[in-house]
Amino acid sequence: MNLNWNSIRAIDGSQAAGFEGLVAQLAHTESPTDARFEHVGAPDAGVECYCVLKDGGEWGWQAKFFTSTLNASQWGQIDKSVKTALDKHPALVRYYVCIPWDRPDARRAGQKSALQRWEERVSKWEGWAHERGMTVEFVWWGASELIERLSLPEHIGRLFFWFDERYFDRTWHDNRLKEAISAAGPRYTPEIHVDLPIAHDLELFGRTDAAVDRIKAIARDVRRDFRNPSLSREEKEELHGSENIDEFEERMNRLTQRVSSVLRAFSDLQSTPIGELPIANIIEKIEDAEAPIGKVAETLDALSHEYDSLQKKRENDSHYGYQSNPFRSLNYSVERLRYRLQRIIGRLNRAEEVANSRVMILKGDAGTGKTHLLCDVAGNRVEEGAPTVLLMGQRFTDSAEPWIQALQQLDMPRGANAEQFIGALEASAQVANRRALLIIDAVNEGRGREIWPPNMTAFLTRVEKSPWIGVIFSVRSSYEESVIPDYVRKRAVSVTHTGFQEREYDAVRIFSQHYGIEFPSTPILHPEFQNPLLLKIIFEGLKGKGERRFPRGFSGVTETFNLYLAVVNKRLARDLNYNPKDNLVRRSLEKVSERMLEIEPEMRWLTRQRAEELVNELLPGRGFSASLYRA
Repeated sequence: MNLNWNSIRAIDGSQAAGFEGLVAQLAHTESPTDARFEHVGAPDAGVECYCVLKDGGEWGWQAKFFTSTLNASQWGQIDKSVKTALDKHPALVRYYVCIPWDRPDARRAGQKSALQRWEERVSKWEGWAHERGMTVEFVWWGASELIERLSLPEHIGRLFFWFDERYFDRTWHDNRLKEAISAAGPRYTPEIHVDLPIAHDLELFGRTDAAVDRIKAIARDVRRDFRNPSLSREEKEELHGSENIDEFEERMNRLTQRVSSVLRAFSDLQSTPIGELPIANIIEKIEDAEAPIGKVAETLDALSHEYDSLQKKRENDSHYGYQSNPFRSLNYSVERLRYRLQRIIGRLNRAEEVANSRVMILKGDAGTGKTHLLCDVAGNRVEEGAPTVLLMGQRFTDSAEPWIQALQQLDMPRGANAEQFIGALEASAQVANRRALLIIDAVNEGRGREIWPPNMTAFLTRVEKSPWIGVIFSVRSSYEESVIPDYVRKRAVSVTHTGFQEREYDAVRIFSQHYGIEFPSTPILHPEFQNPLLLKIIFEGLKGKGERRFPRGFSGVTETFNLYLAVVNKRLARDLNYNPKDNLVRRSLEKVSERMLEIEPEMRWLTRQRAEELVNELLPGRGFSASLYRA
């Protein structure tokens, strides 16, 4: 293999940064599986990346984008990096110097070859290490060593990513997304957007910083409900000598320590593209904190009764006025904390399931807005530089296995295969340090009911070789069991899109503003307002009729479709030149419906030819292009 190193992909406009990124990816794959790998930014402390071994030792990699014979200044730069690495990484035991150039070894009389200069350098660096009480092995990764690694089958996608800039850059992602959105058609209307909680699940699945920050923000609720509740000196003196006071102090200290541990666990949570997000660790600490609450409440209850008894004894003593029971108030705070923690555990259990899954199934009834949601999520991610690929189910139109059709949708080069695509997508995810998402919308559409059931498991097996990629399938709920195999459904996290449920007010307000319809003054109770498709039909119907407000007595699905069909009938009457009062659109649907009621129950459908005949009977004598059926 011959590589032109001067054609390596630039990162942030810098090919040197691109080379450093490539070295870091290769280094990560060669680090021991039980080692902790770190890719550092500038200043780099003498290494681009390093791994910490199980025994505490470290391997470090330094990349220099020198593509021709090294001069004295460049050797000096390497010296400086080595010295810095030895100073900043005292546990270093192996140090890789990575340069896209091979060391010649001509061994001419009176001249030092590059290989000899390297050997002299290594001897000097080993001396520096010895002075610091270290033993370090210095390893050369030149052009040949790098090409050898890139030639391995597991790096086929990485090679494609780094040396063909036509794919997987921002422009490529933008163009692929535009094609998917174009295929979505009217199902995606970015101008009419309602924020929905389900979007947070998709953000968490995509491991966004915002989603992790929302989890960390839960700690504020814990702090608010637990401000280290304690008794004042005066309150303690009120029940001086009570055994319960000492018992309370001991139990409360234990609770305080455990709540503090919970808050630290929230604070330590960081967004990572791969590996487990340690949400389960937070849950465990919350359960530890919840355990002593019962004992604290028990002690406070006893103290509360003691205080009430003391108050009764003082009822006739004018020296003491009525005082509220501090122990009862404190017990209320502790019980509120218990309730808060129980609710948080439920939220975190769901968050842990979503964040640590590799496959998500997004389901929902027709018209609930699944496509709109996925287009919106994909658009936001691409805008933020997170690798995201959106494929539309209706574009899987033949019987070829899904990967062949997916690569065609993505305009991949002739001969490209799934492994190449997956490897390149992984490489782009590593550069962005973000989880990549591969989204397939509406797998029940196109030939989906034919091609996905026998192929989905194998499709996922290829993707899941990369820990950097998450996959989302969306499906209409009624098709879920027939399209998505049991094996996939059992191991995927499932989320259900319920449309605008519990957000009807916001949805109607946003739609009213967009369509110029007066916001209804009556309560928004109609179930149709929960379905984005039906809501869109309502507003398009009102606007099409020239209405500026909701009609009185507006209710039910029938009236919803009356509005919509009236708009369609008006448009077709104009285009096909018939009297709109003939209401041919409604009559066409009625004829088809009546015929479907007459056929055998197991049929459930009409042939296209019979449907065409029934409709065109209402407007005969037209060629196909001008027929009522076509319109």
